[in-house]
Amino acid sequence: MNSPPYTVYYFEAFGGRAEAAHLMLAASGTSFEKKGKDELPSAAFQCPALRDNSTGLVLAQTTVIAKFLGRRLGFDVEGGDEEIIAMKIADDIADIWKEGYSLRKQLDMARCLEWLDCMPDGSRNRGRFVRLLSVINESRSVGNGKGQTFLTGSEVKYVDFLLLNAIRTMEHCYGVEKVAQCLSQESCGNLKDVVENVKGLDKVKAYLETSPPVLYESISAAKLFGNAVRSRSISPPKPPLQTAASISKRHSKGFVDKAVASRVDMSAPPGHTSVKKRSTINVGALHTGSIHDFNKEQRKTEQVENAWGAMFAGGGKK
Repeated sequence: MNSPPYTVYYFEAFGGRAEAAHLMLAASGTSFEKKGKDELPSAAFQCPALRDNSTGLVLAQTTVIAKFLGRRLGFDVEGGDEEIIAMKIADDIADIWKEGYSLRKQLDMARCLEWLDCMPDGSRNRGRFVRLLSVINESRSVGNGKGQTFLTGSEVKYVDFLLLNAIRTMEHCYGVEKVAQCLSQESCGNLKDVVENVKGLDKVKAYLETSPPVLYESISAAKLFGNAVRSRSISPPKPPLQTAASISKRHSKGFVDKAVASRVDMSAPPGHTSVKKRSTINVGALHTGSIHDFNKEQRKTEQVENAWGAMFAGGGKK
């Protein structure tokens, strides 16, 4: 029995980072087989990996596999600046995958909400999902892809399959409704339509009807919402370590926010970073850059308490 043209190596229970390759092969009507990570060829460091069974060529890295299959299956962006811009968009999509997935695994609800905020304020982390989507949309101006049916024009290309996979991954982690809200921002253009156009291709639709889930259940949006409910009934999440540069500046000028000052341990000697309670700040550590900015964390906790249910489960605070 002859082998199918391609073999895709990944975890058997879900599509994950290999899903884009699965979608491209399905959309082109090309047969392929799936094998688990235990059978990974020695030429690949980790999954996903692809083997061209006609030549023995083995490739790893999600975007490289997508670019290769794009060239073989008729989904490539060829020539000039358009080809380079497509590669840039593919890397932007990879950033969405990496950041969104990593945050979800950390179970840090406040940081997740910050990353998903639809109103970026110029700070490092707030609204990064929308900002990444926005730069993808803006990059489409080269080659007149902006506003078109797919990312780079009127025909589906490999970057479109990467985008669909990334969006499906974020929907799994954070919920369809919240991701749709981010995609609907004006700066994202018609990216939401692009995703639906790829999903609506006949062979893609048929594959998705029978495909494994994009990721495992333990990091689903439903699980995250359940954890949020349980954490509210026990205690607020412990705030992550934050820089104290802004507090240090205020303190050096002779004033500190009342909300902070009311929790300062005035008896501790300068330079000590230990605290009596989680809600107590050592005034001597204000200049060390290694304390919690409790004002900021208090606001984050309030966001979790008041917005989590509505943003991720379609309901109010429970």
